[in-house]
Amino acid sequence: MKQKHIVIDARLYGPKHTGIGRYTKNLLKALISLPDFKKYRFTLIIYQDLIEEVKKDLGDNYKYFATNIKHYSLKEQFLLPFIIYSLQADLVHFTHFNKPILYFKKSVITIHDLIKHFFTGKDTTTKNQFLYSLKHLAYLFLTNTIVKRNQIIVPSNFWRKYLIDKYNLNPSRIVTTHEAVDPTFLANNQNEIVKTPKNYIIYTGNLYSHKNIKVILAALKELPDISLKIICARSFFSEKLKIEIAQIGLKKQVEFLGYLDDKQFKNIYQQALALVHPSLMEGFSLTGLEAMALNCPVISSNSSCLPEIYNDSVLYFDPNNASNLVQKINQLKDSPDLRIKLIKLGQQQLKKYSWSKTANQTMAVYKKILEIRN
Repeated sequence: MKQKHIVIDARLYGPKHTGIGRYTKNLLKALISLPDFKKYRFTLIIYQDLIEEVKKDLGDNYKYFATNIKHYSLKEQFLLPFIIYSLQADLVHFTHFNKPILYFKKSVITIHDLIKHFFTGKDTTTKNQFLYSLKHLAYLFLTNTIVKRNQIIVPSNFWRKYLIDKYNLNPSRIVTTHEAVDPTFLANNQNEIVKTPKNYIIYTGNLYSHKNIKVILAALKELPDISLKIICARSFFSEKLKIEIAQIGLKKQVEFLGYLDDKQFKNIYQQALALVHPSLMEGFSLTGLEAMALNCPVISSNSSCLPEIYNDSVLYFDPNNASNLVQKINQLKDSPDLRIKLIKLGQQQLKKYSWSKTANQTMAVYKKILEIRN
C-alpha cells in the first residue's frame, strides 16, 4: 500500500518564532520517535534560511521544501496553496491558523489562541490605525472561514470550549493537545533549591496590553523593597514602558534584561523570589512551566486557561487587583516553607506534560483525518 503523504507547514520553526516556534520544533522532534512515524511520508515546508538549523535538529527523517513565502502575506494566500497542491499531500498540518483559504483538501490547523478576538485597538499594535483596522478585519474573516472548514488542534480546553461555543462547532472536530516545556529547561530541573532568594520578582514575555504588566508596576508602588527584572526582547512596547516607569517613579526598582537565551535563564530564575505571570489571557502559557523547571515558584493570574494548566502548583491572584498581588508576594516573601512547597508542586505539575504525549495525540488526529473519505 502506498504511504500516505503528510505535509507540515513548519515555516514558523524554532525559538526565533516564540511559542509557535517552540511548539513546531518540539512536536516535529517528538513525532520522529513514535512507532507509527515511518508508516507515513512527511514533508516540511520551511523558510530557506532555516534549512541548516532544521536539518541539524531533525536529520533526514523528513523531506524538506524550502520557500521564502512569508506568513501573513498575500503570496501565502494566493501562491502557497498551489505549491502545496504540487506536493500531492494526503493531509496538511498548518501549525498556525494562517492557512491559505484557497487550499481545499484535507488539513488540520493548530490554533494556539484567539486573543485578538478580545484585545484590539491602538494599545495592541505599532501599525497605522487604518492599516491595523483593515488587517484586523481580514484576521476575523480568515479565522471564521478557517474554523468552519477544518479539523482543529488547540493547546487547552479553555480554547476548545470557546471555539465550540462561539462557532457552534461539532466537538469531535476539535482536539486538545496540551504542550510541554522545552527539553532544554527540563535538563536543569534537578538543581538544588535556593532557600534564601533575593528580593526580586521576574516578568518574562512580550509587553502587549493583554500581558497586563501594569498590575505588577502598581503592586511595586506598595513594595519598595522588591525589584522587578523584565526579560523581553527590545520593542516599541518596551521603550514605551520604560517611559511610563520613569514617570511613575519606579525606575530604580525595574531592570530590563532584554532577550536572554535559555542557558542564561537558570541563575536569574533560581535566585528570584518568584515569577509573576499577570496575563489576562493565554493560549497555553509555557512561561510558568518554564519557571517551575528552573525551581522558581510562580504567582499567576487566575484568568483564561491558566488554572487549567497550572492547577494547584502556583499562587493565584486577581489580575485586575494590584493589592491582591501585593498580598501574594508578601505571603511568599514571609514564608520560605511556602516557597519550597510551591517549587516541589511545580516539579510534580511538569510531569503531567510531555512532547511525546502531544505527538501521540497529534498522530491520532492525522490517522483519524486520513481515514475520512473526501
